[in-house]
Amino acid sequence: MKKSKYVDIFIREAEEHLEALRKGILALEKEGLSEAQLNELLRSTHTLKGSANMVDLVELAGVAHRMEDLLKDLQSGELEFSSDLVDVLLVATDAVEALMAQAQSAGGISVNVDSVVKALESGNLAEDEAQADISPDYAGTERRTSVRASVERLDQLVNRMGEILLSQKAMGARQQQMTKLLNQMDSSMGRLQDADDHSLKSLRSNMVNLINDFERDRLQLGYQAEDVYQRTMELRLLPLATATDDFERSLRNLARNLKKEVNFIVQGQDVELDRNMLDAIKPILLHVLNNAIDHGIEDPDTRVRSGKPKAGQITLQAQYEGSFIQVTVRDDGQGLDPEKIRSTAVKRGVLDAEAAAAMSDEAVIYLVFEPGFSTREFITDVSGRGVGLDVVKSNLDQVKGNLSLHSEIGVGTELVLRLPLSMAIFTGLLVECGGETYVFPQHYVAEALRVSPRDILEEMGREVVRLRDKSIPLNSLSQFLEQEQTAQITSRLTVLVLSFREQTMGLLVDQTLGLQEVVVKDLGCQLKSLEYVSGSTILGDGNPALIVSVADLFAAGQNRQALQLRQNYENEQNKAKRGRVLVVDDSITTRTMEKNILETNDYEVVVAVSGFDALDKLNAGRFDLMVSDVEMPGMTGFELTKKVRQREDTRDLPVIIVSSLASDEHRRQGMNAGAQAYIVKGNFQQGVLLDTVETLIS
Repeated sequence: MKKSKYVDIFIREAEEHLEALRKGILALEKEGLSEAQLNELLRSTHTLKGSANMVDLVELAGVAHRMEDLLKDLQSGELEFSSDLVDVLLVATDAVEALMAQAQSAGGISVNVDSVVKALESGNLAEDEAQADISPDYAGTERRTSVRASVERLDQLVNRMGEILLSQKAMGARQQQMTKLLNQMDSSMGRLQDADDHSLKSLRSNMVNLINDFERDRLQLGYQAEDVYQRTMELRLLPLATATDDFERSLRNLARNLKKEVNFIVQGQDVELDRNMLDAIKPILLHVLNNAIDHGIEDPDTRVRSGKPKAGQITLQAQYEGSFIQVTVRDDGQGLDPEKIRSTAVKRGVLDAEAAAAMSDEAVIYLVFEPGFSTREFITDVSGRGVGLDVVKSNLDQVKGNLSLHSEIGVGTELVLRLPLSMAIFTGLLVECGGETYVFPQHYVAEALRVSPRDILEEMGREVVRLRDKSIPLNSLSQFLEQEQTAQITSRLTVLVLSFREQTMGLLVDQTLGLQEVVVKDLGCQLKSLEYVSGSTILGDGNPALIVSVADLFAAGQNRQALQLRQNYENEQNKAKRGRVLVVDDSITTRTMEKNILETNDYEVVVAVSGFDALDKLNAGRFDLMVSDVEMPGMTGFELTKKVRQREDTRDLPVIIVSSLASDEHRRQGMNAGAQAYIVKGNFQQGVLLDTVETLIS
């Protein structure tokens, strides 16, 4: 087949008619025969037939012609409307789409639609022949390469781009003016002595005004660039209906195969998502909907006995929530049975009996998302294969989405998905940990807390913090990332409260740095296996930062070792309570010995190598006692003690002289300088030093 140059134009037109046909056929089955609906279907088939003939697509025109004949028979009453007739018409639309793909490939796809034509002529679909020769792999191969945008949006984008170009030219003109003015200043420098003050002030004023104008132009350009970026992003947006329109057909077929009756309702079809996001969540939604029909909705007889309508109802509802979209899938089926899930989990080795019994009903229903989990004892085309809702969970993690699950036995199940509008950009919370900057997707961060180590409690072997009467398990980002813990435990800790699938976790970080719009970049093949990281980005200052995978943190958080934050903090506080001692000695041996003796007995020790160094240390912090040598370069211990007594803030600081000078005269000099104790190194005993320190501090 030689591809006509008009085929691409025809394909774009045919796609719209094909979509209208499928919607209309399903609407006939759901709402009953309607003269207006039949007229719309006839108009689409007639246009398809005529346009296909114009581009020499004879087979496609033939299928459309047979569809038109069948619809006319329905309109005249010669044919009785039935679900079997709907099957015939829907299979005919598949044949049309296959022939469209064949036309695009210039014969690269082989399609035989004889069985479909026969079914349209007879009004009956032979089960064995229904779709035997129609390729299932053609759909959407061409349409994904382009996005249709409204003329209004394109006009707005072009106008904004024109304004940006004007601003850019204005900035160029400003730059030339600044260059000219700088040259004037340079030429004036040589005559500066002769210039009067007025001339110099005028030159400076002109420069200031020019800089202000330039800054205003720069800000204006930034606003316009942001606006153009947003409008460009809008070109990538597609309504949810582009995905859900295809669902109704597949859900109808599944329900008929399972001998069930289902009404599928979509609310919020006009909600728009990024095209890549829509492609990513389409299999997620389809899997959830198939699961609702297979596991949730009962057969008609069971529903009637339970006092429910014969046909089950599945509702898919979408709505905006700030920079996110919330998609809710709700059914009125049998609901999830926690006890059945518990026993199945134990049987399949997902967890042991003790752990299963300890889980609440609200938590246990989330086990349906575990790999290999299925409550079906027998295998069908849809269930029992061990490939269940874990597919939903893993795909949702990839798009940085979140979910919550609610169910009531005999009433139904509700699954809520929370998704970012785009996979390429999101708002992230920047945090610092171990001197590095990391990014958390904002929708996972419930809040940030400042807590005291004293607020940390221990429950069932885990450290927790209490927030609004709820215990939140505590972990550390530096521990996850295996960073060396060098920072001292402070009196106020920064904790992120993360929320993931109705679970919460407190995560310790060094500090939060604020929110920023983040453009996601791939890690590259070398870093694909990096733990707890889902991507990277470039920050506003040009530095790179890693995006933290919250899903990985929660998956690993249950088995982390205790941080012992409270215990470590209390140990440091106990040392501080015993006292803070300044040891001053120019001998490293003496300094080290005295420091070790005091620290072993829980004193906090700071060392100084000279009298001058000791004064600097005293200026920088508070001490409970000073231990000083006498013979030191630059300033003796006696001189240092006198200076300590002269200072307002250290006048009452206890001082112990430890010296090799053993004469009474030296002892007298020490006492006169203001020391409270004098210990001779030749008779030095550890116990004497400790007793003296304890006595003076207490």
